[in-house]
Amino acid sequence: MKNYKSTNIRNVAVLGHGKTGKTSLLDACLFNTEAVKRLGNVEDNSSALDFEPEEIKRGMTIHAKLAACEWRDFKLNFIDTPGYPDFVGEVKGAVAAADSALIMISASSGIKSGTENAWNMAEESELPRAFFINKMDREHADFDGVVEELRVRFGDGVVPVQIPIGREAAFQGVVDLLSLHMKVVTHDNEIIKDEVPEYIQGDVETARQKLIEAVAEFNNELLEKYIDGAAITELEVAAALIEGIQAGKIFPVFCGSAKQNIGIKKLMNDIVEYLPTPYFKVSIGTDPVSGEIKERSTEDAFSAQVFKTVVDPFVGRQSFIRIFSGEMRGDAVYYHPNKEKEERVGTLFTLQGKRQDNLNTLSAGDIVVTTKLQDVRTGDTLCDKNDAIQYERITYPEAMLEMAASAKKKGDEDKVFGALAKQQDEDPTLILAKNPETKETLLRGIGEVHLEVLIEQLQRKFSAELVLSEPRVAYRETIRKTVQVQGRHKKQSGGHGQYGDVWLEISPLPTGEGNVFTETIFGGSVPRQYIPAVEKGTAETLADGVLAGYPVVDVKVNLYDGSYHAVDSSEAAFKTAAALAIRKGIMEAEPILLEPIDTLTIQTPEYYMGDVMGKLNSKRAHILGVDSKGKDMSEIQALIPAAELYRFATDLRSLTQGRGSYTLAFARYEPVPEKKAQQLIQG
Repeated sequence: MKNYKSTNIRNVAVLGHGKTGKTSLLDACLFNTEAVKRLGNVEDNSSALDFEPEEIKRGMTIHAKLAACEWRDFKLNFIDTPGYPDFVGEVKGAVAAADSALIMISASSGIKSGTENAWNMAEESELPRAFFINKMDREHADFDGVVEELRVRFGDGVVPVQIPIGREAAFQGVVDLLSLHMKVVTHDNEIIKDEVPEYIQGDVETARQKLIEAVAEFNNELLEKYIDGAAITELEVAAALIEGIQAGKIFPVFCGSAKQNIGIKKLMNDIVEYLPTPYFKVSIGTDPVSGEIKERSTEDAFSAQVFKTVVDPFVGRQSFIRIFSGEMRGDAVYYHPNKEKEERVGTLFTLQGKRQDNLNTLSAGDIVVTTKLQDVRTGDTLCDKNDAIQYERITYPEAMLEMAASAKKKGDEDKVFGALAKQQDEDPTLILAKNPETKETLLRGIGEVHLEVLIEQLQRKFSAELVLSEPRVAYRETIRKTVQVQGRHKKQSGGHGQYGDVWLEISPLPTGEGNVFTETIFGGSVPRQYIPAVEKGTAETLADGVLAGYPVVDVKVNLYDGSYHAVDSSEAAFKTAAALAIRKGIMEAEPILLEPIDTLTIQTPEYYMGDVMGKLNSKRAHILGVDSKGKDMSEIQALIPAAELYRFATDLRSLTQGRGSYTLAFARYEPVPEKKAQQLIQG
């Protein structure tokens, strides 16, 4: 593959709901450009893109893939993305590297949650968007219905630039509305200038008029000509269309059948003609030294960012890089501002599905892959040291599902958690942390399928067996009244005995005060050298818990009296006596269990708010308030016990069809309800 100039490159992230045919579309593109000899099929596991065992097993895309196609002296860098919401991190990386987004929709099922999520992500990144209505050959395919649904949801800027010829089994091609001669494409052969079939002539004229009206609305010159009834040329419409797409005001709609390879070549032509080139892109970063804002155009000094990492135990680390400015060469040294060091880049190559194609030099705007970068991670910058710049790291959604992680076999902990650390390089949405209170290692992921796939990948790639279980809740104990109690340890078994005797006053403290130890000994009833032992025995017993084995908190312990034996007393004896006093005293001081309460902030479509509120009420949550966040979204704030959050991420996704999300923040500890407390004490 040759080096292409920025003007001849198109970087397109293919987004959408699962099972809409994103991978099938790119299989067809690779086939049409002769990058592969056979048209791949996801269903029979012959896809050039979905080749990982976990993907084949589930019949869906899990990892973002690069599919570089050479078409009409242009290079099309397609990035295939997962549609399942658990793998949204992969989509985030793809969007960061792309210059436009092609959102796939099924002609038979219309807008789904993944469609809206794709739109929102592209909108946040200010990417120009286009739609491709796929599966026009399927039963119940409804092009007009889907277009209307898109216009209602995303505005009047949604405009078809082609309409289908036939539908369902009779679908045979598309009519290009831009052409004054109504170009007809049938079965994706060469473009044929032909008469439009009589039965759709009326639909074509109506659709073409809507296209011209929509385009003219965003172009003053064209609007004047339209109002005056002057003739409008195809070239004028095309120029205004490009302008509208670039400005994020026009969202063209294409159609076809990826599986039948109908309309795909026409789509590739239109991507070349209408979607933006990276040549005009201005990238924003900061000076690594001063922190001042810096701009980079494509012709400036070299700069690039890693948007995806693949870790392979045999190949090593593969880094997917988007070049923002300058030129990148293989076997060259570039500055790595994130670590303030230099990195040598090895062989550069592009990917056409599984196939690698080596490259020597790449221009600004291109996407490239390289291996064995030592300290470069996803989101890091590479640049020219003499004109350094650092780009903002990619932001990923917060992982919501938390599980306790452990090795299946004892002694394999280093192996398992070492493999997990490598997988974190590949997947930044995985969060690993140690809970100091429960002594558990906690792993957070986006959802259940996300973590299931992780377990399979660790086993396949590193022979590391990870086990996930429900995390322990960090309950605590405290008391509600003051008591005075004696702890006496006396043991005589011949020879040197053991003797320690203490009187303690145990009293509650305000929430959050912690534990306090004091002493008010008079007259030497407990010698000074034994007081540290009493304090130590107190601290250890409180930490181990008394009521149900959870740490006792917010307690003041005062040593005010005791006795000793000149021969038999020792530090160990007084430590034991203190422990006996604490255990006895806590049980007499009306002990209660405390549970952690979190502030839960939920983003959900208004339509599902009732269901979400019902679920929260069933989980002992206390609703603090509801705010409108625009675009039919609401924000719910609530206090919820941490014990009720296990698998809440799964529940929320089910209730909101994948549209809901939440964030957590610790709030405080509160008493556990009596019935629940009894279960914990007994269990």
